[in-house]
Amino acid sequence: MSTERRLPGFSTCQQTAGPLLGAGDIAEDRGSSVDGAYRRPVERPFRREERGGVTLIFGSLSSAHDRLLKATLQGLGYRADHLPMPGRSDFKTGREYCNPGQCNPVYFVTGALIRYLERLRDEEGLPPDRIASDYVFVTAGSCGPCRFGMYEAEYQLALRKAGFEGFRVITFDKKAGGDGHDPGAIGDGFEMNMRLHRALLNALFVADVLNAVTHQLRPYAANPNKVDDIIDTCLCYCEKVFRERNYSVAPGPVSHWLRPLTPFRAGEDVAQLLAQPRERDYVDALHHCRKIIEQHLRVDRSTPKPVVKITGEFWAQTTEGEGNFRMFRFLEDEGAEVRVEPLASWIDYMRHNLHAYLKDRRVVACDRARAGGGLWPMPWAGAWLRYLFQDGLLRLTGMLMRREYDRLRAALGATTPALPHQGLLQRLGHPFYHARITGGEGYLEIAKNLHAFHHGQAHMTLSLKPFGCMPSTQSDGAQAAVMGRYPELNFLPVETSGDGEVNAYSRVQMALTEAKEQCRREFQQALRDAHWTREELAEFVGRHPALNQPLYRIPQRRGVIGTAANLAYHAATLRDREARGPVHPFRGG
Repeated sequence: MSTERRLPGFSTCQQTAGPLLGAGDIAEDRGSSVDGAYRRPVERPFRREERGGVTLIFGSLSSAHDRLLKATLQGLGYRADHLPMPGRSDFKTGREYCNPGQCNPVYFVTGALIRYLERLRDEEGLPPDRIASDYVFVTAGSCGPCRFGMYEAEYQLALRKAGFEGFRVITFDKKAGGDGHDPGAIGDGFEMNMRLHRALLNALFVADVLNAVTHQLRPYAANPNKVDDIIDTCLCYCEKVFRERNYSVAPGPVSHWLRPLTPFRAGEDVAQLLAQPRERDYVDALHHCRKIIEQHLRVDRSTPKPVVKITGEFWAQTTEGEGNFRMFRFLEDEGAEVRVEPLASWIDYMRHNLHAYLKDRRVVACDRARAGGGLWPMPWAGAWLRYLFQDGLLRLTGMLMRREYDRLRAALGATTPALPHQGLLQRLGHPFYHARITGGEGYLEIAKNLHAFHHGQAHMTLSLKPFGCMPSTQSDGAQAAVMGRYPELNFLPVETSGDGEVNAYSRVQMALTEAKEQCRREFQQALRDAHWTREELAEFVGRHPALNQPLYRIPQRRGVIGTAANLAYHAATLRDREARGPVHPFRGG
């Protein structure tokens, strides 16, 4: 018999939708009960007429993601602001107001939100009722399978305890993209259309590329702080472009003709989709950023540095603050090159999971057609045709997403990795972690680890996740089978809990020592194969300034991971080309 404690009349999702209450919090539950059935508290919706006076608060991802999302929302006509990067004081505030045993991101984000509202109240003199009416917190939500399904309830409970009764928390389902609750509960203040989705996705992808370039350059720059200043200049320029651009697209005859064949309700949605491949604003903005970077920065890639691939839980692998012990900066201070995970990969993962959903619907429809008797081949054929069309449209969306991401990469020199194909990742991860288990990162943690290993992308893989994260714990258990199959993998999982960074740093240093040794051996082998000494390589690079360009693309040799080792092989190719006779003036790779 199950020993799970359940409240009378509650379903599993209903229990997680309402506040998770301790014994002392029962009186604070604002839900209603009718005939023993729980009803979640009614949230005051965000109306269209409020858009000009209500500020949307969101966060916290990386600094680049938050800033570009804010500029995009402002360009779309919303008032928006992002939370500051959460710190240790925010974590303590979150633990004070939230229930114990919650997920690490809850404490950090809740604390950052409460302290943001307290500054409005104490420093700007806004009363709590004015704050509740003029500000709204917007975040992602879902119904499980882990503590993620309780985030909204924890935010609401903590805000009430902190004295911000009636403050609105609006959640959007991370998979469906719409409201995670009753239809119309969020109001008509948001225009949930292709214009909004396309604008936000483009902002996220631009931030992904800028983040990847930042971590690629900072380890090899003489002054890492100068890299931060240059990237900040680039972000300021992109913010200006996103804030001032026109996001509307007028539908033409083709859009109206194609609309009945698509799931879109408006011709502008089709026009937005058709306009994306021709869109130049984002590409041109990154072209401008490339000029800024190349004009003001030089790098020295001749020093071998181990490459550390970051994976793990969505928030922990993205944030740059205390939520993951500022791990990216720590790794770079220890002499490593960090390769962060783009949000585009997680978005593509959720899109890819829809293929299985469509297949299930097709199987059910076909079974019903057979069971109906009569002229069953007709509805059976209709189910198949509907499935083929929808699945084909979904595949086309995936191709368009990867194409657009590659266009943005190319605008910054195509020096950062492309998005891996989700079908390949699923094939890599499925033998160890079933692809239909979709909670959290699903099979991605295992698949990314194996992909980096098989494609020579990292000397070490570091998985960051909150303490007790259920999907990541399951993934770590499956990683034992991966390590048994590939014992040469250098994989380290680290749980973050707001405390204990010294222990985490110590574990990372031990794994990083092995990665450094592998990188050093790889570089020495490259010098021997290319017939270089370190002095000769440095002298050759000094005679060819293009090799010190920050966005110079060094070809990756098969089986070679480190940047310095690949530079040695590439420089040898250039040396041999020069030795064969007169050549054109030296150009970049």
